[in-house]
Amino acid sequence: MSRPTKTVTLNNETYQQLAKDYRAYLETVGYRNTTVNEKHRQLIKFLHWLESSQIQKITAIEVYHLESYKNSLRLQPNQNTGGKLSGKTIYSKLRALELFFTMLQSKGTITVNPFSTFQNDYKESSAERTILTQSEIKILYEATENHQEKAMLSLAYGCGLRAAELEAVNVQDIKLRDGILIVPKGKGNKRRTIPLSPGVKEDLKNYYYEERPVLLQGGSGTSPEQAFMLHSQGGRMRGYTWNKYLKRIIERTEDITIQSKQISLHSLRHSIATHLLENGIAVEQVRLFLGHRMVETTETYTRVNQEQLQKLIQCHYRNT
Repeated sequence: MSRPTKTVTLNNETYQQLAKDYRAYLETVGYRNTTVNEKHRQLIKFLHWLESSQIQKITAIEVYHLESYKNSLRLQPNQNTGGKLSGKTIYSKLRALELFFTMLQSKGTITVNPFSTFQNDYKESSAERTILTQSEIKILYEATENHQEKAMLSLAYGCGLRAAELEAVNVQDIKLRDGILIVPKGKGNKRRTIPLSPGVKEDLKNYYYEERPVLLQGGSGTSPEQAFMLHSQGGRMRGYTWNKYLKRIIERTEDITIQSKQISLHSLRHSIATHLLENGIAVEQVRLFLGHRMVETTETYTRVNQEQLQKLIQCHYRNT
């Protein structure tokens, strides 16, 4: 049974105003209400800790203060289990503060961000991610030889689907007239709706009307195949075939940089997530687009190596 949450009150008027500014900032960049409330609450707790430590100016904060606060979080009990806070929970709390200091730096309130050298080191998703640039995505599209290959890229990149979701897409899940794709059961059996950009919609339509009927004729079953993406024998395309086709496209590019990367279907999902955030799409919108449960999972894409990225991405790179 969870314990009641203690109400924290700030005495420092400057800190009170900074907390209000932070809430307004979170709302402006597009966080949903529950996330705004949680991140605002974490800031209040941090500012209260500063007051308790006799630190009355936000400009006085240095890395060692963040380290001290992190250590204090490690000693706090979990309100639900009574045990210690998990690394993931501590990371989430500190991430709220990192966004706060990012806001302060962008407004010129501070000149040096203490988080620039602070290690917020919980990285559940820190395995090496392969992120393609916008120009590399364009090269992949240009290397396709038919409508099916373009449609495959548009589902994996343009819609940001997971590998299992790609395999599971059925004809009835794609609403070309409405310009949406429905994922009935994503990770955690969660349903979500993905908007189709004009370019993606065109790719899916061309494949569905021009090439899929030919592939369907190669099927040996007595009932029509409901899978949207079909292999050469007219059946549902499985993951290993998706990867085989992707490998062919990559090899066809003859681009040394692309071919040197470890590119998988999930790399395309990583890429669209990064591109959308780099283009200024609100993190909450990207979270919903990807089907992430926690906003912190989506935020990890804002921390990838900036040298890998270009800031020219749109939801779909091509003109229609």
